[in-house]
Amino acid sequence: MAGQDAIIGFVGGDFAMIATDMNAGRSIMVLNHEADKIMQLDSHKLLGVGGDPADCVQEPQYFQKNISLSYYKHGNPLSTHAVANYMRGEKSANLRKGMAQVDMLLVGYDEGVGPSLYFLDYLASMQKLDKGAHGYCGFFVNSLLDAHWKPGMTVDEGLQLMALCAAEMKRRFAIVSAPPAPPP
Repeated sequence: MAGQDAIIGFVGGDFAMIATDMNAGRSIMVLNHEADKIMQLDSHKLLGVGGDPADCVQEPQYFQKNISLSYYKHGNPLSTHAVANYMRGEKSANLRKGMAQVDMLLVGYDEGVGPSLYFLDYLASMQKLDKGAHGYCGFFVNSLLDAHWKPGMTVDEGLQLMALCAAEMKRRFAIVSAPPAPPP
C-alpha cells in the first residue's frame, strides 16, 4: 500500500467509526484531492480503503456487488464477521493471480453482537480489533489510539479522538487541505 494513505478506525459503545484521507496519488504525485475512500457495503457496514487508486475502486466494488448478490440470493444480510472472512478469502485466492494492493478497515454493526472493526491488508491477513490504522499515519495515531481509546466510548468522545488523530497527522505530515472550489 502507498504509505501516504491514511485509514483510521475504532469501535465505541454502540458505534464504529472510520476516517480516511481524500488523496489519490501515485509515488510522490497527488492526482486527486477528492477521492472518496469510504464505501458503504450495506446499511450497517462501511469499508475504508487505501492503496493503488485503480485497485481502491475495482476491488471494493467487486466485494460490494457480491455481498449484495448474497443478500438477494439468501434474503439475509451477512454479518460483519462473515463479510470480513469473505473478503479475506477472496484476497487470499487472488494473491498469486492478480493481486490488488488495497489495505482496508471494515466496520459494521450487528444486532446481538454490536460494533466491530476488522483490519485487512493487501496480503490477505485479517484481524478483529478495537482500534487500528493503515498507512504511515499508523506510526503516529496508534499511540494516540492506545492512550485515548477506551471501551464503551460515546460518539462525542469518538469524534474528539478522531479530531485529535487528524490534528496529529496535520502536525506530522505535509498535509494540504483540499483546494478551494473554483469561483462560480
